[in-house]
Parts: sequence; C-alpha cells; structure tokens
Amino acid sequence: MMRDTRTGLHRRIALETPEHVKLEYQLADLGSRAAALAVDLAIIVAAMLLVALVFRYTGGFGQAVLYIVGFFAVWGYFLFFEAVWDGRTPGKRALGLRVLHDGGEPLSFQGSVLRNLIRIVDLQPGLTGMAGAASILFNRRAQRLGDLVAGTIVVRDAGGGEMFGDEPQTDGRAGRPRLSVEQFALVAGYVARRTGLEPEVRSRVAASVWDAVWSAAGGGSLDPEAAPDTHLVRLHAEEAPRHAARQGGASLQAAAMARERREAWGAYTDLVEKGRAGGLDRFSEAEVRAFGRLYRGVTADLARARTYGASPGLLEAVERWAGAGHNLLYRAKGRAAVPLGRWIGRELPRAVRRHHRPVLLAALLLVGPMLASYAAVRDRPALARSIMPAGMLARAENTARGDINASYIEVDGGERPALSSALVTNNVQVSFVAFAAGLLAGAGTVLILVFNGVLLGAAFGLYANNDVLGVILAFVFPHGVMELTAICLAGGAGLGLGSALLVPGRRTRRDALRERGRAFLSLVGGAVLLLIVAGLVEGFYSPSGLPAVAKFAFGGTTALLLTAYFGFAGRGSDDGRHVEIRAAPAP
Repeated sequence: MMRDTRTGLHRRIALETPEHVKLEYQLADLGSRAAALAVDLAIIVAAMLLVALVFRYTGGFGQAVLYIVGFFAVWGYFLFFEAVWDGRTPGKRALGLRVLHDGGEPLSFQGSVLRNLIRIVDLQPGLTGMAGAASILFNRRAQRLGDLVAGTIVVRDAGGGEMFGDEPQTDGRAGRPRLSVEQFALVAGYVARRTGLEPEVRSRVAASVWDAVWSAAGGGSLDPEAAPDTHLVRLHAEEAPRHAARQGGASLQAAAMARERREAWGAYTDLVEKGRAGGLDRFSEAEVRAFGRLYRGVTADLARARTYGASPGLLEAVERWAGAGHNLLYRAKGRAAVPLGRWIGRELPRAVRRHHRPVLLAALLLVGPMLASYAAVRDRPALARSIMPAGMLARAENTARGDINASYIEVDGGERPALSSALVTNNVQVSFVAFAAGLLAGAGTVLILVFNGVLLGAAFGLYANNDVLGVILAFVFPHGVMELTAICLAGGAGLGLGSALLVPGRRTRRDALRERGRAFLSLVGGAVLLLIVAGLVEGFYSPSGLPAVAKFAFGGTTALLLTAYFGFAGRGSDDGRHVEIRAAPAP
C-alpha cells in the first residue's frame, strides 16, 4: 500500500510493509538527484581518462580494453554500484539518496537493469536530461521514465545518521510554539540527520530549511552572521519542549519508551550496520534470531511512538532504523534467482515463443525495408551515394576493380581483439537503445529497425551493382544470422514495451509499463548473449582467409541451430509458465 503526501517543501511517500508497518520516506527532488548524477559522471570521466592513459599505447589489446571499459562506464557503472551498495551509487551515497521499489522493497537487480536501460531516454533530447527532469518535476512520486518502467523511487536516506535520541521532556511551562507542526517537523528532521551529512551538503540543506522557517522563527531579530545550521539547532532546542507541551504530556510516555528501549535499540543498530556490510549471510544463527526479534520490537516501537505523539526527531529516527531493517531483511529474501544455465536452456527460448508476435513484427520492420532498399539501389545505383558512407562506396569499387583481395575487410591478427570488442560493444548498445526507445510508444524502436534495414539493403545493393555481392555475403553470413536475430529480439522487446502505452488493456499505463518491462527483459538478455557470440565470430572468423563455402556453411548451421533452439528448447508440461530473469550466479 502506498500513499503520497507533501510536508513542507518536500514530497513524502508512505509505504506499508508486509508486517503492516507504515514507513514514510522523503522523496529525492530534482536538485539532489542532479547533484548525485554530476558526482557519478565526474567519477566515470575520471576513470575513463585514467584507463585511456594506461592502455593508450598497448596496441590492439589496449584498444579492446578501452572499448570494453567505455561500454561498462556508460551502461554498467550505475548497475554495478546499485547492486553492490543496495540502491546507491557513489553520487547517491554522497547526497544521502537511495533507490527503492515503490512498494518499499530494496532495489532488485532486475529493477536496476530496467531503470538504467531507460536512462538513455531520460537523457534526451540530445543527452540534456530534459525528458528525465520533466518527469521528476511533474510526477507526484518524483519518478523519471526509467523509474516508471522499473517501479522504483529515489528517497532521501542518510543510511543511519544519528542513533536513536532521547525524547525531549517538558514541564508544561515552555510557552507557545513559534513554528507550525509542519515547520517543526522539517526542522526536527534536519537536526535528526544533520550529523550524517557531508559538510557541503549540510550547509546547502540547512540554508534551504532555514529559508522555509526563518520568518516564523523571527529571522529579522536573529544574528545575521550566524550560519543557518546554528540557527536551526538552537531553534530546535527551543521549540521541542513547546511542541511536546502542546501535545498534552503524551510525549512523557514516548520519553519513557526511549529510556526503556535504549539498550535494545543499540543492539539492533549494531546488527543493521553489520548487515549493511555483507547482508544477513554475515550473521551467525544466534544473530539472525536476535535480528528478527529486535526488528519486530522496533516496528512495534514505531507504532507506539506514533500513538504516544513522540517528537518528530525521535519518530523519524525510529522510522529510519525500522526502514533500514526492512531493507536488509527483504534484500536477503529477494535473492532467489534463475540460474544462468537454466535461463539459457529453458527460460529464454520459452520467452521467445511466448512473445513471438512482437519479435516477428520487429523482423518484418527490419527485413521489409532491407529488401525495399536493396531493390531501390539495384534499380537506381546513384541512390547508394546518398545512403551509404564514402568508405563503403570506395571499398565496394576497389573490390570490383581487384585493388584489394576478395574479402570484405582485412584485419591482421593483432587488431582482431580490438575489432571484436568494438563490434560487440556497439551492437549491444544498439540493442539496448532499441529496447529503451520503445518507451516512445514504440516509435523509436521502429525507427531503429527501419534505419538498420535500409542500410543493410543498400550495402547489399551496392555490392551487387559492382558484381561482388558474394564478397559481402561471405563476410556477413557467419555472424549475420545471430546478429539479425538479436536485433529482432531487442526490437521485439522495445515494441512490447511501447505497447504498454498504446494498448495497456485493463491496467493503467504505469502498471502496464512495469509489467511489460519485466516480461520483455529476458529478450534483451538473449539479444546480448547472441551479440557477444556474434561479435567474436565477426572479429575473428568472418574476416579470416577461409573459403566462402566454409563461411556459408557456418552461417547455415547457425541458422538451423537457432531455429531448433528457439523452437524446441525448454518445452515441457510447464512450458507456459512465466519465469522472470533475475540476477544471481548459478550455484
């Protein structure tokens, strides 16, 4: 269960756990998310420059490393850190942010994959980030487009901060509060987590909070030279007993609870901090039992604190640590996965058969323009010059004149690792973009499929017009079957994602995006697997000096094996059962 609210300057979200405990989180705003992204991008750029300096002069092997590092910097950085650090990257960690699923569960690997694949769309137009920024601003849960597909939210979570504090007590003579309940909650929330913030972040947050309350606090009469943090700490100390008194002494019960539970809370926070470093696997059997008992106690304390009318500072501390325990508990439970071998042997071919309609549509959108482009170039040879790059035109003409030998491309052995790495990373990126572009109601995926089909057809037509069609076919055929199949799988996944916007059925478009994003993710995984193998073949086997008949035989065998694999692998009594791909190593 989820409820969205707005407190003071910030949007908040209330989530109900399976234990029927309500946890509230403050949603991260556009500014903090942009700052976290800036930190992450700075780390990525620095790492890439360092690797480039190290491997710049190491020949083909060094170029291969650069291609792979560049690919993982763009597509793997966020995924890796969000998986290792439980929904955080270095930038999010510095800004006190965390990614969760919008049901309160810790971020899953599948969710991280989806939200980061869609990042390329969020960065549009032209990598400015305008699409994602607009989505965060106008979505009531501050979700960018990738969050909508993955079903995730980004929340403020300092990861601990102060331990449980004492409940302020009052003698009933404190006076009338100057701040409203909402304003005091804002100040108390800042004071409760200020020690967990970096100095620069603390100054920026303090200035924002002080701007929101300074008028009610009598800002004109206060020392203008004092820092906002100083004002807020003093203001909280003055206002806490006043708001406690206003609650009619109910906070006395909360103060008694805080004193009674301090030892148990300390043991609980120690276990949570230990679990954050390595999960529940680091716990002994006794520690697991203790953690379960203490977690249940803290969730009960949270309900009592709300009933007793505890101060915002104590209430937020209990809530924050209850949420930390919840994340640790359900992160461990969510690690069940389909082993890699079973996914390849059973689940992937089943997914292809289950979603064969969008895959076949993608094939039509690729092959149809390819045949049309081939026919157009054959009929009007001059058309090739307006479609194909100059290098391709020169290569075809040189091959026809016999200026180069009868192969499409010549690569010496030392350069083949670099060629293979470049091909794999480029083609995998194209498949990722083909899937993510489906979020544009499928139009982006259609454009990518048609564009690639036109280029392929024009290339074949160009070589046919120069009477050397067999040369390019002998090069393409060994890896082309796998490569084109992969493009169709990724394109089918993109079209399936786009269908959530066009024909969501009885679901809302938000729910349809989330459901179909997860359902079609397995096809993207299959495309990546095929493209890795195809890239190795294209880099090492296709440009080899083997006779054309061997290359055609290799490609034909590949086509037969893929047909048999997708048509018959994984069939059984439970062939229709839907199993989603998850992240975990095979045991």
